[in-house]
Amino acid sequence: MPSSKYRGPSSKSRGPSSKTKGKKRIDPALRALIEISHAVGGDPDLVQGGGGNTSVKTADGKSMFVKASGTPLQEMDASRGWVELDCARTRAILDERELPLLPLTRREAEARRLLLASVRRPSGARPSVESCLHVLLDRVVIHTHPIGLNAMLSSKNSRTLWEKNLKGVVRAPLYVPYTDPGYTLAARLRREIDKYEATHGRKPSAVLLENHGLFVAASDVRSSLALSQKVVSAGRRWINRDRVNPRDFSYVATNGTAGELLESHEVLVRGALLRGGSAAVVVRRDTTTVARQFVGKSALIAAACRGALTPDQILYCGARPLVLRGSKARWASSVAAYRERHGWDPRVVIVKDEAVYYAASDLVELRVIAEVYRAAMATMLSVQKAGGPRFLSQSQSKFIEGCKAEESPRGNFAPLTGRVAFVTGAGSGLGKGIALGIVQAGATVFGIDIDREAVEEVAATQPRGRFLPLRCDVTDEESVRSALAAVATSVGGLDYLVNAAGIAPSFSLVDFPLAAWKKSLDINLTGYFLCAREAARLLQRQGSGGSIINLTSKSGLEASKGNSAYNATKAGEIHLMRGWAMELGRDGIRVNSVAAGNVFQGSKIWNDEYIRACAVKKGIRPEEVIPYYTSLSSLGKEIEPGDVAAAVVFLLSEDARNISGQTLVVDGGQVMVR
Repeated sequence: MPSSKYRGPSSKSRGPSSKTKGKKRIDPALRALIEISHAVGGDPDLVQGGGGNTSVKTADGKSMFVKASGTPLQEMDASRGWVELDCARTRAILDERELPLLPLTRREAEARRLLLASVRRPSGARPSVESCLHVLLDRVVIHTHPIGLNAMLSSKNSRTLWEKNLKGVVRAPLYVPYTDPGYTLAARLRREIDKYEATHGRKPSAVLLENHGLFVAASDVRSSLALSQKVVSAGRRWINRDRVNPRDFSYVATNGTAGELLESHEVLVRGALLRGGSAAVVVRRDTTTVARQFVGKSALIAAACRGALTPDQILYCGARPLVLRGSKARWASSVAAYRERHGWDPRVVIVKDEAVYYAASDLVELRVIAEVYRAAMATMLSVQKAGGPRFLSQSQSKFIEGCKAEESPRGNFAPLTGRVAFVTGAGSGLGKGIALGIVQAGATVFGIDIDREAVEEVAATQPRGRFLPLRCDVTDEESVRSALAAVATSVGGLDYLVNAAGIAPSFSLVDFPLAAWKKSLDINLTGYFLCAREAARLLQRQGSGGSIINLTSKSGLEASKGNSAYNATKAGEIHLMRGWAMELGRDGIRVNSVAAGNVFQGSKIWNDEYIRACAVKKGIRPEEVIPYYTSLSSLGKEIEPGDVAAAVVFLLSEDARNISGQTLVVDGGQVMVR
């Protein structure tokens, strides 16, 4: 853990210097909060996923800055990720006489309401439900879930283990038996602290929460960080592991091999989940040492099916994993039975003697699940020498599940959430616009282009893990297979292919170079064919349907002068689509086309050279070309990439589940389909 350089405000400070005049000053307590949050939030042995919490009280003790719900500790900064609470109002929640008398769910909801009423700023921010615990302790509080320490606290022999292993490390820590999080835990901790102060004459500097985690508290940043490090190190020594949960998770896809495409078991797992009724998900195999050790031990897998070890495991991974055995043909029915029995979709899937897989709506959520479950596996591997694991009881698990349901958003309206798309030509123009539209609709998109820098620049503008750039030459068979292998291993499969890469050389018939003709056929037809063939093979192996869209053009419906290759290839793309729709329909794979009109924004086709050629062809000046072509449509409006993307998203979505073999024209009414 990095050492702290926090010193507090200087006694020599007389006010803002000329360098800081006009800049908004950061409260010293907030600055300290950011420092400790970054220090512990970047260590996956301490904080898995969105877990962990921090707080710092102001010097006068009237306010407390605490981490806000829903923001990772390492991403906190001066403008987000924190809440300022009124300390007196927060403490007063524990003095409410009516709260303990309310039924459990009403009690927790009322405590959250009162906590929101304690917020000073920013408006609308949600403080953690653990804020009432923080206000009871010293000025600088760090709450983490250290894997080694939690292994002790989640073992049947936890009471003797912590006394032995923390002797001389921390002075008289307070040990609290497992208690439901939220108001219930805060109320119990208050009673325990009162008894502790009566015995020791001070507040505890370390609180050990059974099956939960660690609180450390001190009067300053340096002391709090140092104490946290000492306790965490003791836990690591006990489980005899330096690092059990490395953050090896990547949001960057790397090209694979044809063998990986054919042999990827992620595809079979994802297909089984979808066919078994699970909501759409991305899937990835855990390749870490701890997962390989865990999956080979039948006794541990059986134990894992008994329940969860910590609240975070229930919140992010579900109380129990799905274990797949026997014939792969029966996996989908196992998924359906799991969902019927537990009432939720599996988030951890164990294929016995093979691998552990994680499933989530996107790669960010998947990373959280992976981190939390790796901690659980490390605990189960470690506690065999300490009497075995102590799982949360059924009633304790039900309480956490109820809290999760209470805090979950009331529905996700993004139509393509959890889906995976492979979009060619995504580095510019229409391909880029379509790819971004699919991202906005909730899917994970693999942006494919021969120009690696172009798709990497697009990825830099998108939410993390939602647009994965890949270089691919769509005219090369092995390049296409390699790119789709990356899809299979990175997210477990595919739902959509959008063929959008293309070129449009403009020459009169008598001047048309053979090389330009062949290149057009190679990219606009062979590229579409290769991507569709390999994607269809992947979709058939997955066995859960899918959708293919060929981006064609109005020129595929009504020819234009000086565009022999473009006319031929765009018409060919439509006919390819019709044939594929007939071939693949029984596999649940829909195939359609979107015929776009003239889209100028960001287009590589409508470059200066092409515009000059069009000007010559029409006998007008170059600056008149775009207004001229816009005027040809019935609506007289310029078509933008987003207009075409909206049509593509519609055809991919469930709203179009019975549409296949059709061409949707987005050209402002220039060409009427007959």
